[in-house]
Amino acid sequence: MESAPHSGDDRIVELVTEAGDRAVLVVTADRELRRRVTELGARVTGPRTVRDREPPADRG
Repeated sequence: MESAPHSGDDRIVELVTEAGDRAVLVVTADRELRRRVTELGARVTGPRTVRDREPPADRG
């Protein structure tokens, strides 16, 4: 198995950069990644926001 040429965070930053003027929302708890993407104009929210919106697991 080959490893990725960059870190996952670097790839997220690349995607935000490539988005240009489109609105971007990054979900992360990583403070450094938050800083990097907000400097590029992305909005950021924490994973708890997404987790709290998940539908309950099907127990049937």
